[in-house]
Amino acid sequence: MTTKINKITIVLILVIISLFNLGMKKNEIIKDPKIFKNIYIEDINVEDLTTRQAEDKINKYYHPKNINIRYNQKTWVINKDIIKLNYNVDKAVKLAKDYTRTEDNLLNLRRIFDLAIKKQHKIKLKASYDEAKLSEIIESIKEEIDKSEIDATVSISESSQIKTTESKDGLEVDVSKLKEKIYEMIKEKEIKDIYLPVKVIKPKINTSDVKSINAILGQYSTSFNDKSSRGNNIYIAGKSTSDIVIMPNETFSYNSATGPRTWSNGYKSAKVIVGGKYVNGEGGGVCQVSTTIYNAALISNMEIVEVHNHTYPSRYAPRGKDAAVSYGYIDFKFKNPYSHPVYIKNIIKNGAITTKIYGCDKDREKLYIRTDEKHEEEKIYVNTYRVYLDNNNQKEREELVAKSIYKIKNQ
Repeated sequence: MTTKINKITIVLILVIISLFNLGMKKNEIIKDPKIFKNIYIEDINVEDLTTRQAEDKINKYYHPKNINIRYNQKTWVINKDIIKLNYNVDKAVKLAKDYTRTEDNLLNLRRIFDLAIKKQHKIKLKASYDEAKLSEIIESIKEEIDKSEIDATVSISESSQIKTTESKDGLEVDVSKLKEKIYEMIKEKEIKDIYLPVKVIKPKINTSDVKSINAILGQYSTSFNDKSSRGNNIYIAGKSTSDIVIMPNETFSYNSATGPRTWSNGYKSAKVIVGGKYVNGEGGGVCQVSTTIYNAALISNMEIVEVHNHTYPSRYAPRGKDAAVSYGYIDFKFKNPYSHPVYIKNIIKNGAITTKIYGCDKDREKLYIRTDEKHEEEKIYVNTYRVYLDNNNQKEREELVAKSIYKIKNQ
């Protein structure tokens, strides 16, 4: 029995030594040793092949190809040589050959033993390419295809004539998606035609939006001396806040629309209230424009987001119906609550400014504005309400819109 075990041990030792010599000799006379058994590159068995044989075999199945990108009737070719596409077959074959020929003999022995008992070792081809050159080609394709979306426009004359232009969709190459597809193909070594991914960019304002603007939702007028510096400021502020489309749920900001009320923007010095006193300052009179728009917005059922009253009651608007503004400090803002856009039109002529807010006739509400006043010592307290009517012109509900506190002059 002992003799039989010794014989088996000797045979195993001889097998291991022969495998060891076959797979990992350092100073082999053979110039191009063959790859050990059960070694694969991708799914191709390269055992018992020389370097040249293995490279030839792999190259039959895996070789770089041009990449064709198609869009409608157009085709772009990304040349494999220009982007230096390479599957690095030589590096993979070297890894296969050296797998059992490392500097660590014990490691080599373990690997040889695993391979000898039919445990496979797989090596992946690692592709390389010129990323900068690929991006450059993609950018040139993008320049050919991309086009900006065009918003529909609406313009309304002083006589309420409405003109519109149609919107147009934009196009934009989805570069991230395109690159992802190319990277995946290169990684998997499966080159095939790609249909160019292009995103359709919808305009912010489309044709149906502007076509829905067909009626006046509310309007309001105030008068002024158009021969004064104040009149000049009202004209400039009125023009800068006119012909503006406000989309559903979008907020109009008076200060954003006018910008700074400075001399460089055409404004002149006129009376303004600072610290409760009237003084000359840039942009005096712009509050009359904000007040006029405010009252039109109230009647049009706009959602009032921000409004402030003046220190003293205004000459050009009833108490509780003024909107004081100061650039960088206080603003007048309202939000469009409808599912259709609205359009602000200011008409300034003959010493009067009229604000008309246009929208869809389906959004018109029956309402009126009322105020309640309370006088206490040197102050006037005013609540401003919006009162809604039903189809029989009966009060349906009301809402508190603003609370104002005024000082009484000369007290």
